[in-house]
Amino acid sequence: MPIVFDNRYARKFPEITTSQPIKPDGKANLLWLNEPLWAELSAGDKPPAKLADWLGGLEPWPGVEPVAQKYAGHQFGHFNPYLGDGRGLLLGQVVVGEKLQDIHVKGAGPTPYSRGADGRAVLRSSVRELLASEAFYALGVPTTRALALVSTEGKIQRERLEPGAILARTAATHVRFGHFEHCFHRNLEDTMKRLWQDTIETVWPQLANASVAEGFAQVVKRTAEMIAGWQAYGFIHGVMNTDNMSIAGETFDFGPYAFLDTYKPEKIFNHTDAGGRYGFFQQPGIGLWNLKRLAQALSTMVEPDELQSALDNYETQLRQAYLNLMTKRLGLSAVPDEQKMALIGGWLSLLEVNNADYQLSFRDLIDSLESGAPKGLLKQSGESWWKEYQSAINGYTDIDVMKQVNPWVIVRTHHAQRVIEASEAGDNSLLEEYTQALMNPFDDALSDSVWARPPKPNEQVSQLSCSS
Repeated sequence: MPIVFDNRYARKFPEITTSQPIKPDGKANLLWLNEPLWAELSAGDKPPAKLADWLGGLEPWPGVEPVAQKYAGHQFGHFNPYLGDGRGLLLGQVVVGEKLQDIHVKGAGPTPYSRGADGRAVLRSSVRELLASEAFYALGVPTTRALALVSTEGKIQRERLEPGAILARTAATHVRFGHFEHCFHRNLEDTMKRLWQDTIETVWPQLANASVAEGFAQVVKRTAEMIAGWQAYGFIHGVMNTDNMSIAGETFDFGPYAFLDTYKPEKIFNHTDAGGRYGFFQQPGIGLWNLKRLAQALSTMVEPDELQSALDNYETQLRQAYLNLMTKRLGLSAVPDEQKMALIGGWLSLLEVNNADYQLSFRDLIDSLESGAPKGLLKQSGESWWKEYQSAINGYTDIDVMKQVNPWVIVRTHHAQRVIEASEAGDNSLLEEYTQALMNPFDDALSDSVWARPPKPNEQVSQLSCSS
């Protein structure tokens, strides 16, 4: 078979899984396939003709025993004991090289544990998750991957009646902080111990013999590095509930996310986040808050004091990871760290005051360095910062490195909306074209591409829905 599944998670943890086939919702059509990722997972075999029917639940996928996972979580700061994966099913694990990859489908229908959720995904949110996950992968920020997207005949009521879809995605693990909260609040101590050990061994085999505190320290570090990537690229996740936090430190469960166009870091895009809990500036602090909830759940296995040192290191690790990435983005490798932070802060203030485009301003900086004269924003109102910057780098910066981390193309909401509307109308060409651009975001050939263009005033989006 093209992909050989191992249903080890279901075998090992039957008490926190529910056997659940994919529930068909009419005819399924394959809209998009990540061919390089498929080749990697299948050792080069071609995708089968029945893939859409398998993903759509019209025929059973050979070797697959889909299960819904049970978990809990803190949503907007409030504990919800009944979540479960009402929208998605774990199909199984695939061995890639020496590592396991989970394959999961989102939008597979309700499960006995979903407590009223209809369990289906709409095409709109599925396209958005596909775009973001592949964009992050190309940027080097830890993320789940999109494997395949199928449309269904179902019509699903959200803010409006929308076409349905199912998205297949891969991850180092789909185990979330909320899995351990589930075990903690149901006194499943043995299950928690086994799940923790299995997850650590799966994601970080080198830590197989590590203590719980050592494994937790790795989770903290990876979470800090992930959020540092969000902050450096101007990404607002929008729903940082603990059930949306991966133990592997991978970005997933994309909801009402946005990448900043103009640098307005106070902007809240999730229309349900009235208090701004998950705003751009709040994300580092929420990451720590969520890690503390995970530490609380793990307290049945280890003394809380043993986890505190890892939590104490979080801010330093996030700051260093952010500094490392912004050093590359701004070409500051020859500048002392204390001076770097001042230059980064001045740069961000310059962008904010001038409502400058967050992504393309970095490319203007590269153009300025190559020409030796300030361009764009730097010429218009940033000459003071430009002089300070030139003095700090003292004639040395690695422009090649800057070009490798500063994209021409990022997920922009107005482009995503255009792709969604075309896909809903049956035209998948824009989805393919935009995804290809996002997979190659640093290609100079894309500098004049439509996908590199920021939104016009009438294309600005003020709020987004988190419904999937």
